[in-house]
Amino acid sequence: MILITGAAGFIGSCLIKKIVNTHKIIGIDDFSNGSKDNLIKHKNFTFLRGDCGDSNLLKKIKNIKIIIHIAGQSSGEKSFEDPLNDFKRNTYTTHKLLDYAVKNNCKQFIYTSSMSVYGNQSKKKLSENTQTYPNSFYGLSKKASENSIIKFKEKGINYTILRIFNVYGSEQKLKDSKHGMIRIYLTQIFKKKSLIIKGSGKRLRDFIHIDDLLKYFEIIINNKKFFNKTLNVATGKRTSVQSLVSLIKKKINFKFKVKYQKGTKDDQFSAVADIKRIAKLSKFKPQISLNEGLNEIIRHK
Repeated sequence: MILITGAAGFIGSCLIKKIVNTHKIIGIDDFSNGSKDNLIKHKNFTFLRGDCGDSNLLKKIKNIKIIIHIAGQSSGEKSFEDPLNDFKRNTYTTHKLLDYAVKNNCKQFIYTSSMSVYGNQSKKKLSENTQTYPNSFYGLSKKASENSIIKFKEKGINYTILRIFNVYGSEQKLKDSKHGMIRIYLTQIFKKKSLIIKGSGKRLRDFIHIDDLLKYFEIIINNKKFFNKTLNVATGKRTSVQSLVSLIKKKINFKFKVKYQKGTKDDQFSAVADIKRIAKLSKFKPQISLNEGLNEIIRHK
């Protein structure tokens, strides 16, 4: 049995749909970010509404062998506005789930961390051995959670930490103005026929399609090769903000204005991954190009 937090969110709901035929799953979500529309009905899936850091809720859940902790506040901009909420929704819930994992002899704790733990560094590719200097409250909360997870190895918890870079896909709802660069941009373009970009167009990102991320999850779940590993999950390909906007312009059948503004507080300038470690372990590399992925997300907007 697998426990998945953030079950009604973008990544969580997509993961459930991907593996529900082969795994029994219990999903938790409080709908602070997720949507009821993302949930599915399936004999192998049970949904519980609530906070994944709620001890009373966790006490009701039995026979869990693997925890995939996806839930949390995932916007760097929002974390600056309310750092206490960021700590509660990210670091605190992780500790509660780790405690649950120990008490219930869970075999694997998979944690979705973030590129934000690296902070502002040079334009070089970031490997898992690169020193981490998180410069946002969000990055700090993710790094603190990583440190706690690694420490819990001493209590018998086998962990897999996934430092996920910019994930996107057609299942992302075009509504949130502070989370997911591609989603933010396309929401503005289709709703307002204009685009406001916060920060430099020279910023670099590494975009990975949700289907490629899900393939990694399938490989990693209950796989001892990935126990007690920290892994970048990305494509290893650089894309500047300017290049992304140019690519979108080629795919949209109407013109839209682009305006640059002052950057978001604590935003990273460059975040591009070295993916040698995960490629070697998984024998898999991302298959979906940004060009293909954008075609899909625009087609299903």
